[in-house]
Amino acid sequence: MVGIDFGHAFGSATQFLPVPELVPFRLTRQILNVMRPLKEKGLMEGVMTHTLRALRENSSILLSTMDVFIKEPSLDWKQNAEKQKKQMAGDEVTKLDESWYPRQKIGFAQRKLSGDNCAHIMRDELQLGHGKASYFRDLELVLLGDASKDVRAKHPEHDLSVEQQVAGLVDLATDPNILGRFWIGWEPWM
Repeated sequence: MVGIDFGHAFGSATQFLPVPELVPFRLTRQILNVMRPLKEKGLMEGVMTHTLRALRENSSILLSTMDVFIKEPSLDWKQNAEKQKKQMAGDEVTKLDESWYPRQKIGFAQRKLSGDNCAHIMRDELQLGHGKASYFRDLELVLLGDASKDVRAKHPEHDLSVEQQVAGLVDLATDPNILGRFWIGWEPWM
């Protein structure tokens, strides 16, 4: 069971919300308590590991399927592309064709399927929407974590094993330092 807000899939909640979401999925204390006594270390991590392994082994099929987003981007993606264009500089914008935004989003998906560290991917998504903000550097430090206590910070940026990638995802989703920075209406403390 993984909750997803399809209104904010493919990094849009990190990139465009005024208070960016910094978790890959919602894994609050309520959900963890339902999984007792093993919590995320039990069935959930096992299922995530098997699922991610299958996705990585068949990534070419998934990425080929996602090609439809390049040929026919959704209305949301077109609107988000316009928002991002407004934040970009002159020459950069004029060289973009209609498929640049879907290619960018599929590129992030490809990085996930290639074993990149989720914290680094999310940092890059955050930078697209909030990179010029005064608070960006602080959020970047929180996302990348502290190597003395955060699993994601101990892993390299690229070439993670499936198990390392899952551990990093769970670490991000359960980090109290991140959950405490959410928009109050999300109620991550409950």
